[in-house]
Amino acid sequence: MLHLIKMKNGIKIVFKYIAIFICIIILFISLLTLTSLIPRESIEEHTRESAEILTSQTNRLYFPVREWLMYFDNFTDALMINTAYSIDNSKPLYSAMVARRNYIPGVTKIIYEDKVGELGNFDKYTSGEVDQSGELAETVNGTIEESFEYARYWHGYLVLLRPALLLGNIGEIRIALTFIFIILLIILTIILAKKSSALYAIAVAIRNTWNRLFLYRNNTSKYTYISSYNDIKYHS
Repeated sequence: MLHLIKMKNGIKIVFKYIAIFICIIILFISLLTLTSLIPRESIEEHTRESAEILTSQTNRLYFPVREWLMYFDNFTDALMINTAYSIDNSKPLYSAMVARRNYIPGVTKIIYEDKVGELGNFDKYTSGEVDQSGELAETVNGTIEESFEYARYWHGYLVLLRPALLLGNIGEIRIALTFIFIILLIILTIILAKKSSALYAIAVAIRNTWNRLFLYRNNTSKYTYISSYNDIKYHS
């Protein structure tokens, strides 16, 4: 009897977690669809300002810190903003899922499907490093006719980025995020200091500040990325 009761409870728990998982998927898709209904025109001004900022800084904003060469990853920021701007609000769910960039209805002539392991780029930028900042600027100016899908990933950041572009450009968004990060870091440090020790809390605060804010490389010219999961990856 006890065995049957445990089995029934186990089955209930399994179905509970399956239901929660399905509800979360529905919630995330709904949020992605709702934010994709925001008209492109509503975020055009701040997207244009962001393109000007990113092109002036180039794809990698470098600055030296002792023996380290630090940089902000404008390349990815430009790609994300381009994807947010390229959403077609007349087809919100489809646009969010295929995640095109450089897409403007009536202007785009060629759309390339996503290919695993490749990040397609405009013909103008095939030599050297792909210029995501340049592509974003040309997309806003309506001077680019090739669009590329990026459907292999879940672009959940669009739920926050598209509304954020209603309020400000990339510079203003960075400032807001920095303040939010500092506030959350202070709260985390206080909690850890109370539950553990002040020394441990400070160590965690330093580690999180370093890992969250910077991509960096050392003087051996090997690019190093430390993720939020404390993984270290080297690329020659």
